[in-house]
Amino acid sequence: MAVEELARRFNVSVQTIRTDLRDLHEQGRVFRRHGLAGPAPDPDNSAYEKREVWNRTGKMAIAAKVADLIPEGCTIAIGTGTTAELAAQHLAAHRNLTVLTNNLHVVMALQNAPNVTLRLAGGTVRTRDLDIIGADSADFFGSMRADFGIVSVGGMSDDGDLLDFNMDEVRARRALVSCCDHAILMIDEKKVGRKALCRDGHASDFQTVLLNTAPSDALQRALVKARSQIVVVS
Repeated sequence: MAVEELARRFNVSVQTIRTDLRDLHEQGRVFRRHGLAGPAPDPDNSAYEKREVWNRTGKMAIAAKVADLIPEGCTIAIGTGTTAELAAQHLAAHRNLTVLTNNLHVVMALQNAPNVTLRLAGGTVRTRDLDIIGADSADFFGSMRADFGIVSVGGMSDDGDLLDFNMDEVRARRALVSCCDHAILMIDEKKVGRKALCRDGHASDFQTVLLNTAPSDALQRALVKARSQIVVVS
């Protein structure tokens, strides 16, 4: 809801509403941005098994397209999440790949691929998602160089702001993107408009953005201005 609408509903000044919303936002009880307020996002992402079935058709289409964009004989950094796991499955037939990852699901997807060399970040495993995030993965990617990087995020605003559920996820994503020459962002339609606590980066920071639904006008303008490649898969 808009701040002005809340002020009318409670018959108080806009300034009073803004003050109250600021306090509630700091307590984690509401989400406040650009003059709007809404329910606070969940502090943690949903369970991995639950996310695996969300928009699986859209994720599969994105993952297949990623594999088409990646040439054989290169080094790829692959991040966390269910779409990343699907992308790894589609890359298993590629030859002479070196894969850098902080995602154990990616390792398992590629464990029997005969032409893939795997390098896994060390550190503490987040057992819920079977990944390594935070300083451990940041150090790992910071010491590597990749031709391509493949990441997803917890959510994305309609105009392209990237959201994650905690700063450890943000740090891991930052480090992965920094280590690669060509960064690819995968966004299925379930992520668009999905709220998460930490905002960092924009879709236009990536050389290629893959979606399974058309971007908003604002996002498309930003991507065109940044000369990012926009790929919408059916």
